[in-house]
Amino acid sequence: MTNRNHARSRKPIVKTAAAALMGTALIFSAAAPFAFAADAASAGDMPTAKPIAVVSSATPISDAAHLTFRSVQQTTDQLETDLQIPVITGMKDTAYQNTLNANLAARVQAAADAISKQAKDDYAANDSSYPFRAYGITVRSELLSDGSAAARGVLSFRVYTYTYTGGAHGSTIVTTYNIRNSEQASPLKLKDFFGADYKTVINKAVKAEIAKRPDDFFLDTPFRTIADDQAFYIRNGVAYIIFQQYEIAPYAAGMPEFAIAVPNFLASFPANANKLPLMAGGKSVEGAHLYVASGGQAMVPLRPIAAALGFKITYVASSHKTFLTGFGQSSFIVTGKNRYAAGENASFSLGAAPASISGTLYVPADFFTTVLGVGVAYTKQAITFGK
Repeated sequence: MTNRNHARSRKPIVKTAAAALMGTALIFSAAAPFAFAADAASAGDMPTAKPIAVVSSATPISDAAHLTFRSVQQTTDQLETDLQIPVITGMKDTAYQNTLNANLAARVQAAADAISKQAKDDYAANDSSYPFRAYGITVRSELLSDGSAAARGVLSFRVYTYTYTGGAHGSTIVTTYNIRNSEQASPLKLKDFFGADYKTVINKAVKAEIAKRPDDFFLDTPFRTIADDQAFYIRNGVAYIIFQQYEIAPYAAGMPEFAIAVPNFLASFPANANKLPLMAGGKSVEGAHLYVASGGQAMVPLRPIAAALGFKITYVASSHKTFLTGFGQSSFIVTGKNRYAAGENASFSLGAAPASISGTLYVPADFFTTVLGVGVAYTKQAITFGK
């Protein structure tokens, strides 16, 4: 091994931002046999394990699944271990859940065993010409979609594994899991959200985003296509395509993410939707109605609905931007531009651009759920928007 005499960097704090993590190499298989989408190794390298039953003493308060962890910490002269082993509870299919938890635990254990052996071997081989810096492994996870009815039954989470084996900094890899939370749970893949031609759709979106800031990506090996097992996660009806460190961009870029709205993720609206009253914040939005755009998108008036829900709306005429703030959230839209974003997240399309009709600004109904986190319910009597 080389580069051991450099000062060790501090253990990173895992953040949700795409560029918050550092590193280069994978030390273990990051593939899951049934629920993964992201990996630099094949499923054949996957450790096997017997199912682990998780027994909860509390009655679930909703149909949502939950992500907790089991902590393992240990420090020696050779290795610093800080593991939060993911544990999923609350799934409708407990057999699937038990097998999933067993494999999550086995994968973390395999990673820990691999770096432990590497640390032991390199420590023994050290000829004292340089001080041996303890190696390290840190595992963290994050729930992104809880599999509830409000999340359309999509359970999505990711696991970060950070390793340090000397040098200026360590390496981080992210593994994503996407599962249909049903009585017979099953893995979800990109084609389940974007159809058989999913690669064409996603490649086009990724290339378009890269073209806006080419200096942030590798120029000598330009992006061509996503992988068959491309990493992604789902949150509020948006698919976030993730690339590992150094996969398409330099170290400073971290793990680039590209956001693409999932078509028809929300419940379909009834045929007479344009005649139904709109409800927001428990009250009728007077004079407001839905219309259907040429692409089939349900469009609703932004200002009266957002105001009724308690959002502050500000329009800047010079830039044609409309800003929304409230409930710890912020967003802005540009009339005629089919790009939307929540806070600092990557922007994405919703199938239709904001449109001004007779002085009223309309946005896709999906905007409220996908961007603002507001529920939208379609019934035969009304279309209801509510937090």
